[in-house]
Amino acid sequence: MSGFLAASFGAQHLDTQTVTTGATGTGPNRFRGYSNGSYGSISSGTSAIYGATISDLYWTENGGSAQYVLQIASSPPNSGWATMTIGTTVLSRAAATFTAGSFWTWNTSDTVASQAFGAAASVHSVYFD
Repeated sequence: MSGFLAASFGAQHLDTQTVTTGATGTGPNRFRGYSNGSYGSISSGTSAIYGATISDLYWTENGGSAQYVLQIASSPPNSGWATMTIGTTVLSRAAATFTAGSFWTWNTSDTVASQAFGAAASVHSVYFD
């Protein structure tokens, strides 16, 4: 029965956020996604995994070295989830660089044209599993 229910209703994620893409900066310092109080918006903005504010969830060129960034307020541990999925882009927590008590970064070859947050004002579901 439980297999039937999972197949019927879909898998449950640890957390789901909806990001409306904000865009700022010029090359090679462009940002796409969400940064609290700066650009973009996020559905709840509170991590269901950590019970804390999601401060940043974006892609940046970072001066020419592209990366995705996730920052959670309140010093979260580097545990509790395995992947973060933005559209079809799957980012493994284990593959990220974790700065203790602050944020995760993933280096990427994605460009401003191919990054997962798309164009300004586009809406994207972000799943944590």
